[in-house]
Formats: sequence, C-alpha cells, structure tokens
Amino acid sequence: MTKKKLTIIILIVVLAACENVLAEVGVGGTRSVFTLGAGSRAISMGGAFSAIGDDPSVIYYNPAGLRLNKYPGIMGNHIQLFSGFSGASYDFLGAVYPTISSGSFGIGIMTTGTGGIREFDEFSNELGEISYRESQAILAYAFDVPFELFGKITLGTSIKILNQSIGDYSDTGTGMDVGILYSLSYLKGLVMGCNIQDLVGAETKLVSLSERVDRTLMLGAGYSYEFQDGSALTVSAQVDMPERADNDIRFGIEYDLKNIISFRVGFDSEQITAGIGFSWQEYTADYGYFSREEAGSSHPVSISVNLGESVERKREALKALRKAEEERYLQQVLSDRLKNHLQKAKSFRENGELEKAYDELKIALEYDPSDEEASRLVSLLEDEIVKQQQQEIESVEKRVLVNRHFKLGLGYYGNNEYLLSKGEWNSLLEIDPGNTKAKEYIKKIEEKLSGQIIRHRKNAVDFEKEGKLAAALDEWNMIRALDPENREAEEGSQRLKERLQALSINFDSAKRKLRAIDLFEKALNNFSIGNYSQATDLLGRVLQIQPDHKEARKLLDRARRRMTPLAKEEKEEIRILYIEGMKYFTQRKYKSAVEIWNKILKIDPDNESIKKNIEEAGKRLEMINSGEKD
Repeated sequence: MTKKKLTIIILIVVLAACENVLAEVGVGGTRSVFTLGAGSRAISMGGAFSAIGDDPSVIYYNPAGLRLNKYPGIMGNHIQLFSGFSGASYDFLGAVYPTISSGSFGIGIMTTGTGGIREFDEFSNELGEISYRESQAILAYAFDVPFELFGKITLGTSIKILNQSIGDYSDTGTGMDVGILYSLSYLKGLVMGCNIQDLVGAETKLVSLSERVDRTLMLGAGYSYEFQDGSALTVSAQVDMPERADNDIRFGIEYDLKNIISFRVGFDSEQITAGIGFSWQEYTADYGYFSREEAGSSHPVSISVNLGESVERKREALKALRKAEEERYLQQVLSDRLKNHLQKAKSFRENGELEKAYDELKIALEYDPSDEEASRLVSLLEDEIVKQQQQEIESVEKRVLVNRHFKLGLGYYGNNEYLLSKGEWNSLLEIDPGNTKAKEYIKKIEEKLSGQIIRHRKNAVDFEKEGKLAAALDEWNMIRALDPENREAEEGSQRLKERLQALSINFDSAKRKLRAIDLFEKALNNFSIGNYSQATDLLGRVLQIQPDHKEARKLLDRARRRMTPLAKEEKEEIRILYIEGMKYFTQRKYKSAVEIWNKILKIDPDNESIKKNIEEAGKRLEMINSGEKD
C-alpha cells in the first residue's frame, strides 16, 4: 500500500469520527460537520433558533434573522468537543451590523478539527502526526420587504466558503443559504422562519475523494412574551429536513429575568440541552451543556458584545431630527412671509400708500400676532392715515367729523366689523361726498358682504322650497341686516310672515313665533349698529320664546364675543392653531388645514383672514379632486 493511499484511508476514518460526533449516524459525507450550530445560547435551546435568533450566531441558523439584531455586535464561541474527543475543538466568531433602512450585514467564521492523527507508510512505519481542519467563512445580508402581507416579511441570504484540509491535502468550495422570516401583525411576538441551508452545497475534493454538502430545510417558529417587570419568556420549535437523512425535531425555552440572567433548556433531537446566560450593560456571557451517548458531554461558552446604539434608538433620533428640521423649515417659512409683508408695508408707507401698507401689516400680524414691530407700525399707520385725512380736509369742522368717522371706520375695519365700518364710511361721505378713500373702503366692504348675501339668499330659497319657512325667514332677515335696502329680502320676509300666519294652527304658538321673528329683527338692527348689549337682551328673549332658534343663538354668541375681547390665552391658542394649519397647508394637506382653521372660527367666528385661508384651501382641494377624476 502506498503512502498516498494510506493517508486517504486515515482521512476517511477522521471524517467518519467527526461526523459521528457532529452529525447524524449513517449519513457521513451528506451533511455539514457544522450541524452542531453556533453560539452557546442557541445550542442550549436545542438549536431551535431559525425563527428567534437575534444575536450574531443567527448567521448560521437563518441569515434573515440578522434583521432581529437590534445592536451592532460581535460574538465568540468555543467548544471543547466531548470528553471522548478532548483533542477536537469547535469555534465560531461572528459580527453583525444592522442599519436603519439599508438592511443588516453579517460576517462569520466557523472552524472545527483536531490534531494528533498518526500517519503510517505502506510498511506500517509511523511517519509522525498530521491534523484535520474544516472551516467555513460566511458573508450574509438581510432586508425587510417593502410591503406587508398581514405581517412583516424579511429575506436574507449568505455566501459560504468551505475549506477542508488534512495533512498536506486541502480544497475549497462555495455554498449558499437563503432564509425568510414572517412576523404576524395581528399576533405580536409570533415569528416564523425558514432557512434553506446549503441551497447550493459546497463541494470539496481531497485527492480522489469528492464530497458535496447536501441541502437542509429548516422550518421554525417562535413566540416571545414580555412581562411588565422587563422579564421575557421565549419558546421555539424547529424541524430540520436533510436531503438524505432523517428529520431532526428541536425545541427550546428561555426565561430572561430583567435582562440580567437567563435560564434555558431544550431538546436537540437526541438529548436534553441546557444553559444559562448573564448580561451586564453591553456584555453577555453564555454557558451551555449538551451530550452524546457515544462521546460524552460538552460545554459551549460564548462571549458577545453590543457596539454602539440600537437601530430603534438611531431611528428615533433620525425621526426627531427630521421633525426638528420640519419645525425649523415651517418657522422659517412663516418668518420669511412675515418679513416679506413687513417689507412691503414699509415700501408702501414710503410711497405714501398708507392703506396698502396697513393691509400688509394686518396680514403680517396674522402670521405672528405678537410681533412688536408690526404692532408698532399698525399704531403709527393709523395715526398717519388720520393725519393724511386731516391735511386733505380744509374745513376744521368737517375735519373733526371726518376724522372721527374715519378713525372709527378704520378701527371697525381692522376688527372685521364691516357693517359698523360701512356705517362710519357712509357718515363720512355725507360730510365729504368726494372722499375717495371712504369710497374705496366701502367698495372693499361691499365685496366682502356680497358673498355673504349670496350665501344667505341661496339658503333662504332652498329652505322655502323645503317648507322650512322659519329658517328661510331667518335667512332673509340676515340679508336685511347686511343690506337694509334689499327689496327682495324685504319681500321675502313679508311673504314668509304671511305664510307662517296662514299655516299656524295654534294661534298662541304662531303669535309667539311672530314675536320671536320681530325680536330677532330688532336684535339684528341693534347688532348692525354696534348696540351689542341691547342685541344680547333681545336675543335672550327670542331664545326664551323659541329655544331652537339656531341663528339667534349664533348671533348671541357673536354679540357676546364683541362685548368680550379675546383673552390672551385665546389669542395664543389662535396663533398655535394658525401655525399648525399653515404646516398642513404647506404640505398640501388641505383637508387637515381646514379642520385646524375651523377650530379658530369656533374661538373667533369673525376672523376674516382665516375664512380666506379656508376658502383658498377648499379651492386647492377641489382642484386636486378634479385632477383625480380626470
């Protein structure tokens, strides 16, 4: 027998011995010698780790499990194999690096072997000792699928480079694993995993002996439950289905006491396994135990370290940073708009266009009611506008009266009290018919009031068609309050009064209703001229007669609001709601902006600026909806 042949025989004997120790009996050459697994924690749980693995050792059990690792970390694992094979060792070194949105990366190396193998020549002369070593390097990657199917899906794959060597002979082959994890969204804590190990099996050849690692299908499931005190209980099960060997059934249970100490027990298809782990800050030490009837027991030991911040912490920090950037951007937008309107106001003021400057300052104060410069300029402009009028009026008597009406009209206009403002401008025109500024303000007010009259007229017509005569009469009366000379409103009011009288079955009820209508008309007239106290008293009497009179209740709220200026807290709330609405508006979330701004109208129903914003948002929303239909 030649020296070469004798070495091959020794190789076969050694491989058979290792597979006796590390794999199934009777399947030598078909399964990897690394079926023992990796990591003391996983081994002590019977190797049922394909669905729950969340440390670097999962690179062996299921590459998709890399996404369960919350921290970047490294792990080292050493096993002195069995009491009957004290010269054989089994080692694992792995590292994992999870990212926020680019998946998770892993790298590892596994090695096993022994020395002290005696070599003989064909004459049985001992030539010395040789060693056997089998190693595999693993490069893995995992990512979350960007869609959900009743739960979260994670895919992973790994490339394995296998090297076998004995004495002077060695060879290298390449293999690949593919894995998947599935977490149910409606059952928190339940995870299912599948790993096709050695989907492409590494093939090596030592001299004339060629071996290919057969594929193994690993199917597993695990469930974790977290207690309120920070402890957790994890159970897992797994079945390994080798291509040319019997199936392995594995189970594992772990109880983690407040992330300080962990107790584990399992079954690795042959014997009971057990283990314990200790954690302190970012360090973890694990010890395991398993045995084989033929070879004795072994005691895996692992050390792992978490490096840096967790993915959740990084994600929260990134989210907070983006939110802060959005807030800064919004504040900058509002600040720029405020500065732009202030600059326009100053420019108009320098050119003598005081009314335009005043309008720009009103808009600026809507962006930030607390802006001192805008408030100061408003006060200055009011005085300057009055002074400008004083210079244009020659008569001292006319100047006094005109100034009085002009200042009152300007003040009412600034507070959006358009009827009172119009009354002052009309009084001014009686004194000075050629006053162009009063005419301009009246034109502006009539444009604002015409829209309200159109809405009330439509409501009146619709209510009358529906037979809601009292509601229709209220709408005509609202028009008469806005435009006392409106002939159509006067005729509609008279017509509905007559119909209500004709349709009334109960004379007393009809009398009270007509009385409520008359009182409401008087209340409208008093409200229009600014006599809010009298209007409040009349509206209270209307509600005593007709408690369900909606327009009377609305007008009563408005009158009380006019009698009670906005409190500082209400102004601050309006400012906050306005900024929040603008945030949605700039993000094109117009529906949300309208909902926020409607809250302002509940506090300040006559806020004309907010009504404009709501109208603009509504138009943009209609344009978007129209585009979708097209």
